[in-house]
Amino acid sequence: MKTSAVEKAPPEPLERVRLPMTIPITPYLRDHRIDGKIVLPAVEILQHLAASVKAHRTDAAICRMEAVKFMHFLQIPEDSSAIEACHELDIHEGGRLVSRLITRNLISGTGIKRSKVHAVVEFTRPKEDIPKLPMDIAAALDGVSCEITASKLYTELVPFGPAYQNIIGSLFLTENGAVAKVFAVRQPLVSELLGSPFPFDAALHAACVWGQKFHRLTAFPVGFEERIIVEPTVPGEIYHCRILPVAVTGDDLTFDIWIHDMAGGLREAIRGVAMKEIFPGRIVPPGWVRREEAAPLAEIREQCQAVAVVDRRTMADFAALALTVSERERLEKMGKKRQTDFLAGRLALKFISRKLAGGDMATPASAIHTMSSDGIRPCCIVAGADDSVFCSVSHDSRFAAAVAGDGEIGVDVERLSEKVLKSRRIYMSEEELALTEGSPLGIVPASIRVWSIKEGIAKATGLPLAESWRNVKVERVGRRRSLLTVEGVWYTAFHDSVDDHVFTLVKREGPGSERT
Repeated sequence: MKTSAVEKAPPEPLERVRLPMTIPITPYLRDHRIDGKIVLPAVEILQHLAASVKAHRTDAAICRMEAVKFMHFLQIPEDSSAIEACHELDIHEGGRLVSRLITRNLISGTGIKRSKVHAVVEFTRPKEDIPKLPMDIAAALDGVSCEITASKLYTELVPFGPAYQNIIGSLFLTENGAVAKVFAVRQPLVSELLGSPFPFDAALHAACVWGQKFHRLTAFPVGFEERIIVEPTVPGEIYHCRILPVAVTGDDLTFDIWIHDMAGGLREAIRGVAMKEIFPGRIVPPGWVRREEAAPLAEIREQCQAVAVVDRRTMADFAALALTVSERERLEKMGKKRQTDFLAGRLALKFISRKLAGGDMATPASAIHTMSSDGIRPCCIVAGADDSVFCSVSHDSRFAAAVAGDGEIGVDVERLSEKVLKSRRIYMSEEELALTEGSPLGIVPASIRVWSIKEGIAKATGLPLAESWRNVKVERVGRRRSLLTVEGVWYTAFHDSVDDHVFTLVKREGPGSERT
């Protein structure tokens, strides 16, 4: 027997008021153009509504918003100095306030005025428990990142004028999201109650570019589920924003956005940001950003339980907040360069732990320990459990890589450089020298592979590196796979290249492995 759900009508407000609103058109707003037209930014709409709510009810809570919808662009005429609008405010029990920004315009050729709702916002009381993003996830991206400079971003992807070019330096993207530094530009503000609107606005630019890069969509914000302002952002300051993709459905994208200050303090959490392609076929991402590329590290990913890569360029200044107490104690004893290496490696290991736990996003980073009892070797304990798995970690001048497997496994990453040739006779046998000199890969790429193989074996087996140099016999060097023996036992090395960096994973051959 079929039953149909009965939808409850929304509760009637205790009071409904209509408040006149004059929106001054300051010069910088003309830098915000979509499809050639000046449009009032969504973040500015929120500022105006919050200021109007507070003016009407001084006791109103405005730093938490829910069920926000941006329904129609509010276009600004070229010669306009102000826009007359209406703020319709519904007052409900418990301090819940529902705001609507409405304009009324004449229908062409008639004397009839039509009302248009541009945005709906619910202002609600703050929560006691503020959602927080684990510090390792906030502090870096997992994956091989794509860098897009701010100048190229604002020239070709988000073509706004100078006032809205507030991603600083470069935007970094992987399939797991984006990170950027964003600037709270100094401009005359409607109100400082919500802080500067520019960091949130710039974070939306980052989300838009992510959609262009990975899904060929030029999507615009159409609403969000919740925004919590923990501490208002301040004009003139720089912030760290982290974009997390939540869902992709057709031409709809959903993100969570987290904005931290440079010390790691949470300033804003915006969850369930809905973005949609509004101009299909008219605003198309350029070919260079949406070019399909092979999945990085595909060869290595197939050979282990989990792999994580941290591009140190994506690491936030507050990355050390992701460490456990003992990890931080070890960090403090290191020099500056070694600290960055250590931090990147710890973050990669914590990412591995979360993956093995099925995509854990709840465990605090400071609860995921990545050092063995000797304080040197890495360890990987599955987040939320006591189980540990065999793991290995490596880093070079750009990347830190971590892998986990069900047995002996070792990883190494090296930047291609002729420096590898200087000590070849120390770590290679005569047979290996001949192998690399005659390799179709070239002597440097082949030598890097031999070096990485022996580094990887040292990590997989616990051999001192000098013993690995002597005991490992590289039998064949290939672009993707190499073969080697360690005291008569066969191992396989798997290689992947990213730009001028070579990643190598070594593991013992299983029964039935083919040496082809």
